[in-house]
Amino acid sequence: MLPADNHEQIEFSFEPDPISDHFIVTESNVLIEAKTNLTLHEERLIYILASRIHPEDTQFKTHFFKVSDIAERLDIKDKNFYKRVRDLIRQLQDKKVVIEEKATRSVLEAHWLASARYFQGKGLIELEFAEQLKPYLLQLKANFTHFKLWNILYLRSSHSLKLYKLLKQYLPLGKRKFNSIQEFKDFMEVEEGQYDRYSHLKNRVILTAQKELANKTDIRFELEEKKVGTRVVSITFHIFKNHKMTEREVLNDGDSVILTEPIMDLLARFEVKKKTALELVSQYGEEHVRENIKYVYEKKQNQEVSSIAGYIVKAIEGNYADSKQQYSNEEEENPKVSTTHLNTRISQLVFYAEQIIKEKVQSEKVALDELYRDIWNAIDQNMSNREEMRCRPLVLEDLYHHHGKTVFLQIENQQLKRLAQQSQ
Repeated sequence: MLPADNHEQIEFSFEPDPISDHFIVTESNVLIEAKTNLTLHEERLIYILASRIHPEDTQFKTHFFKVSDIAERLDIKDKNFYKRVRDLIRQLQDKKVVIEEKATRSVLEAHWLASARYFQGKGLIELEFAEQLKPYLLQLKANFTHFKLWNILYLRSSHSLKLYKLLKQYLPLGKRKFNSIQEFKDFMEVEEGQYDRYSHLKNRVILTAQKELANKTDIRFELEEKKVGTRVVSITFHIFKNHKMTEREVLNDGDSVILTEPIMDLLARFEVKKKTALELVSQYGEEHVRENIKYVYEKKQNQEVSSIAGYIVKAIEGNYADSKQQYSNEEEENPKVSTTHLNTRISQLVFYAEQIIKEKVQSEKVALDELYRDIWNAIDQNMSNREEMRCRPLVLEDLYHHHGKTVFLQIENQQLKRLAQQSQ
């Protein structure tokens, strides 16, 4: 525990932002691959701030944190942790991220923070992202990756943290190849002249990260090396979902957040649209809403937030917290009903279609027509299996890829038309 400080007893007129291991970070893939130029502590602090962004935010907001909370999450145990955190923020304000945009053939250099304020005597800091980062953190509809904060908050190597993001991005495809060792070092931001020998790079970066990710995150990997003679010329990471329960996975701080966070913020965090959230709170009351969120969270806390948003709405409407046998328990390992399996399949179909278009094997129209047909069949089969096994219905929020969402809406519209015809 961090030492108490009398300054924190001074009252202030607002509540500081909570920090939860189970908050979600959603980040553009372009930003993941950017040169961040951050130390491990700086990167952790950036992701704590990013975890406070709500899906419906259209502008960056100012966020307030208790210095003691930040110090504890960054594992700063010094007596004078206030000074350490303040120095950290000063350093962070001078740092720039370098983002290469292939589509526009441009390179953006931007500061991470628009502003930072340190409240002396109150034990508070105020942070806000720089405006230039909006396209990479707000209102993301495609080409993004999201993960729970605990996956990166407790890694002890900045290289492990970077590799986690680079591999998490490719989890739906199951592997990521780096065509040369230099390409890998560039993505990992390995300084020039460091780890010139591959054996050093492998032992001190790759194998260290392999152990850390397997013990502390929701993914793991196996390494495949391609050699010319005795020289390793390229490496491929085979990426797997990590089913091993970790200490961080079972933390209960999510429960306290559900009980204390303002109800509209809580629903927004689970990606429930504002209009729907207002209707739910108005119709069922705050206590009913919280109880059902808590019920769903306890059942689904290790899944991505977007995969349970629709389930939460149905739970509130059906009062699952009181009538728990509404639907059969889902078997996430069963490919017939698994939303993870479905999303992986859709991502693979999209990837193959993009390659076919890129290599001009088929015209774009033909390739897209086949893509939508295959996605339609995959979603339709999943929906039929779920109905047969008495699982809860598939909802839009279960699907990550925009192509999947588009097809799902088409299927829903067809079903609505069919019902309307039957009722005539």
